[in-house]
Amino acid sequence: MITTLIFDVYGTIIAFERGRNAEIVRGFMRRAGVETPKEEVHRLWGEYYKDAELNDKVFRTEAQVFQERIAFLYDRYGCKADPLEAYNATSALSEKRVAYPEAKDAIASLRKKYRVVTGSNADDYPLRLNLDGAGIEMDAYYTSEGFRIYKPRPEFYLAILEKEGIRPEEAVFIGDSVLEDVQAPKALGMRTIWVNRRKPPEDFGQDAEVKGLDEIGIALEHID
Repeated sequence: MITTLIFDVYGTIIAFERGRNAEIVRGFMRRAGVETPKEEVHRLWGEYYKDAELNDKVFRTEAQVFQERIAFLYDRYGCKADPLEAYNATSALSEKRVAYPEAKDAIASLRKKYRVVTGSNADDYPLRLNLDGAGIEMDAYYTSEGFRIYKPRPEFYLAILEKEGIRPEEAVFIGDSVLEDVQAPKALGMRTIWVNRRKPPEDFGQDAEVKGLDEIGIALEHID
């Protein structure tokens, strides 16, 4: 029996434009007189983040990783300006993120039947700021900063199960990332719902696939 829904946040509940932060950094370097190749910068931006998530032995918050990878890009392209300006701009953007239109009502409806918690690769402050700003209340807030580990490492998901006092089969992980929100929790015995807002349908082993959070209630009826 499903008792608990674990939600990814960014790209799932809170709208998130991938590549936007990398473009902000490129814009600051351009204003400092340094032109950079778009595709390469975006690739390096993503690789730096994934390396911090998966390979680094010492945990760093997302804020620390942001600062470090901006400084890395400035150094790589020989930009002599202060990278702190670009970091402050990305931080300001993160504080203004908004929820998808259906998110507030969908979460409130699901909480009438299930315990609903977050399971997000995020720092505590921006996550709570964004959710509170959207009027979205959860039953518990679990983050990479709180656990000091990132998805898709198994320890992240196991920590949530332990905190909630539930077995894997009692939980459904819901999110937009194939690896972090579908394949990794599925490997631990959880059921999963892939929130696929833009791409063609595809089978990654998820138990259900939805285009928006307002479809989750019906999806749960078919997998519970």
